[in-house]
Amino acid sequence: MALTEPQAKVLAALAKLEPSRALTVRELSSYAGRGEAATRVALRDLVESGLAHGSRTVPVGWRITDRGRSLLDARQYRELLARDGAVATNMNGAGR
Repeated sequence: MALTEPQAKVLAALAKLEPSRALTVRELSSYAGRGEAATRVALRDLVESGLAHGSRTVPVGWRITDRGRSLLDARQYRELLARDGAVATNMNGAGR
């Protein structure tokens, strides 16, 4: 499955979280460098593809799935994760 750039950036931001952490759309938008509307569209597509999921609480916390992590092992996405390494340092302790 090929991801669009917004989907890849959102998924990469989620991949950098500790497994017990989740991000709201506002937090995720900031870390992914996308607007909230674009982030919501990317999340909708990622959820439909089984690559991300949201909590049932309000506000919703978003996480990457195991399938999403597996997809990011592809070369083009590993490069994205490495290139956006600064995001990882900003996300320590982020979310819930």
